[in-house]
Amino acid sequence: RVSGEPEVAEVGVLRFRGDDRFCVETVDGLAPPEPRERKWIVNVSTQFGCPVGCPFCDAAQSWAGNPTVEEILAQVRWVLARHPEHVGTCGKLKVHFARMGEPSFNEAVLEAIARLPDEIPTPGLWACVATVAPRSRDAWFDRLFEVKERSFRGRFQIQFSVQSTAEADRARLTPIAHWSLAEIAAYGTRFHRPGDRKVVLNFALARGVEFDPAVVASVFDPASFAVKVTPVNPTARGAEEGFETVLRSERADAVAAARDALVSRGFDVVFSVGEAGEDRIGSNCGQAVRVARPPALAASA
Repeated sequence: RVSGEPEVAEVGVLRFRGDDRFCVETVDGLAPPEPRERKWIVNVSTQFGCPVGCPFCDAAQSWAGNPTVEEILAQVRWVLARHPEHVGTCGKLKVHFARMGEPSFNEAVLEAIARLPDEIPTPGLWACVATVAPRSRDAWFDRLFEVKERSFRGRFQIQFSVQSTAEADRARLTPIAHWSLAEIAAYGTRFHRPGDRKVVLNFALARGVEFDPAVVASVFDPASFAVKVTPVNPTARGAEEGFETVLRSERADAVAAARDALVSRGFDVVFSVGEAGEDRIGSNCGQAVRVARPPALAASA
């Protein structure tokens, strides 16, 4: 199944192993108003569903294990084959390991990243990993640093899904054992080298969730970290759990004040609200698989 709008993003639900349990979401995306020849975003899944269980994410409805290296790279090839004329000439072709799944739970992700330069021989190639920083995966993150240094120095971005500055809120929003803010700061400071993009701290702010700029400034160095504030995207699971975004609420002014406080402390801060079309076409994580798969199968996976 392919859904979406070509001028914003199209989401493919790709089935592997001849079995509907092994479905992934793969996104062929743009960054409007930039045309594809200037910026092209390929977003791949790193797991069949997701075992983390974030209460606002539709990918948390099921989990059926990990794709292999070839199954991850097949997602990249599927997107590239849709627009072969742009593969070698795109100014910035960014492959996000940030769709369904927690990348650090799959060893194959590291090899897939390492093989990208051979798969896409273009100077515009970038890679990005988004993670909740599970506590049990320190060795995986050490190897990620090595892959970045070897193959993507200056063309790699790591994003930590932090969600809140309060550990109690983080425990509720990311219900697995994960690094503390101080542990993320220690790793990110080591990960960020001269010429690299700054490490991104992503806060998908929901009502009732704490976001204190003073905490951010006390833990993180603006020389190595940037802050990204996004809405809690509308998903079926999020609606069931009662999540509402702050960025479109009466607290939006308070968030803007927090942004200004961070900027005054030297942080780069990005408000990434996204295109309205992304909500309209249901391109948020897990939505397309939820629609495409039979409900009984999704529930049993």
